[in-house]
Amino acid sequence: MTMRIAPALIAALLAAFPVSAALLAAGPALAAEASPTQRLSTYNDGVVAIMKAGLPLPARVARFESLVKAHYDMAGIAALVVGTKWAAAAPEDKAAAIAALTRHSAVSLAKNFVSFGGERFETDPAAVARGTSSLVKVTIASKTSRAVLQYRLRQVAGEWRIIDVVSEGVSQLALQRAELAGTIAGEGVAGLSRKLAEKDRI
Repeated sequence: MTMRIAPALIAALLAAFPVSAALLAAGPALAAEASPTQRLSTYNDGVVAIMKAGLPLPARVARFESLVKAHYDMAGIAALVVGTKWAAAAPEDKAAAIAALTRHSAVSLAKNFVSFGGERFETDPAAVARGTSSLVKVTIASKTSRAVLQYRLRQVAGEWRIIDVVSEGVSQLALQRAELAGTIAGEGVAGLSRKLAEKDRI
């Protein structure tokens, strides 16, 4: 088992596991009604499934990239990371930034969730409403460590999606904004995509 609950992992837990067969059979209307806690539980199941698969890094990245696309509001995250320059950015630069941030999350996940060693992902059933967002606590417990993450979700087209992850009071969204602020200020949205492409080569 290789698992490191580190800042990079927290940074990553920013998902693509398909919704359950029961939801698919019930049709898109029912699937869209999944609660924030149900969405997080499905997400956690996806993480565990990838860990159990024992895949090499490139294959893990591909699986995690699908998971991220399925469970995160990556367009919303990209807009918040970029800030004021987002509105005026060219459509192709926006699309590239969303893709780069999605892959960045997938690479971080794949490097930190390598294999399964009995870890438990415990989703608190009591979501807390905060304006238009919902906060859900998830505890990741192994034989030697324990981490508590606070997910912030919001509805996008009737579906709850992750917009931020907080660990020990630190927002992953805020960290990403700070980390990329200089690049965005000097090179714009296109610069963000180039920087992450270089960083996430595997």
